[in-house]
Amino acid sequence: MPVLVVEGTGRIQLLNPAAAQFWHMTPEKLGQQTLQQLFGRDSQLCAHLARALEEETSYTIDPYTFDQGEGQPPLLLRVQIDPVQVPRNQGELAVVTFWDQTHREHLEDRERERRLMDSIGLMVKRLAHELHNPLSGVKGATQLLARQVEGMPELRGYPEIILREMERLERLVKNLLLQGGGQPLNRTRFNVHELLDNLIWFQSNSAGQESIRFERDYDPSLPELFADQDRMHQVFLNLIQNAVDASPPGAMVTLRTRALGPWREDETLPDPARTYYQVEVVDQGDGVDNEILPNLFTPFYSNKKSGNGLGLSISYQIVRAHGGLLRYRAAQPGAVFSVILPLEDQGAPGAED
Repeated sequence: MPVLVVEGTGRIQLLNPAAAQFWHMTPEKLGQQTLQQLFGRDSQLCAHLARALEEETSYTIDPYTFDQGEGQPPLLLRVQIDPVQVPRNQGELAVVTFWDQTHREHLEDRERERRLMDSIGLMVKRLAHELHNPLSGVKGATQLLARQVEGMPELRGYPEIILREMERLERLVKNLLLQGGGQPLNRTRFNVHELLDNLIWFQSNSAGQESIRFERDYDPSLPELFADQDRMHQVFLNLIQNAVDASPPGAMVTLRTRALGPWREDETLPDPARTYYQVEVVDQGDGVDNEILPNLFTPFYSNKKSGNGLGLSISYQIVRAHGGLLRYRAAQPGAVFSVILPLEDQGAPGAED
């Protein structure tokens, strides 16, 4: 953890190697800085340093938001300031210790998210089961009614309409069961790039979508993925369709594959010690509005007029069942949806094998 020994004026007297690494400076250059230069003259930390030395007592700031600069996300730190007893001629000194709490906050956020999605999934699964039996009964009765009115042209169309709507409801219930995690995973080895190419071909030849261009940014060194191919087909199809719908005519949709692992020091990985397969779908649309972000993966929440709010929610649950993550971030322009899946064969946490 980064440790600084500073004077009451804020000048740095001593530091450890972790501090130099934290600020991306050489120890010599960091030793020439002051606390005011690192954190700002009017910062909460500088004020607490003065108070700690004046009152000869320790202070803890938790959390302290540290701005890393343009283009970098802020860090959440816990800061401990401890005055040090020194001879008078050496002035006042304090030891300032920093703990990076950002990873802990990410873990807590994901745990809260997991509990919420578990409760929603259970509720939806129960609802789907409750709907299934009466739907079957109504459909059967409607089929009998259709036979009774075959000789009545003025009534024959009504059972057909009811049956068509019943089939739509049955598809919705099937999606609800997927949302609730009602089926086990069927893992096999498959080439993700081949799957993505098939989906690109399908989208490129769909009516009204011919103007969207696709860019492939694949890492050819990646091995085959060990996952449920049908479920991942559903996830990638949904993300690509969303990207196409969000992009203006003539825009580019990019599909990018990469490996993520411990060398990336990526705190968003479920298990930082493992290696993960990342598939990104990047569009050139307007991105996701800030007011929508908190409910982005919530069932039945959609800003599309024709959407039912289940696509992203089901995709989230499928990826999570594989022990992975589905994440969104803004781009300039557009949006990036990242699917992160374990690369190894070992069973993923929470997977229903």
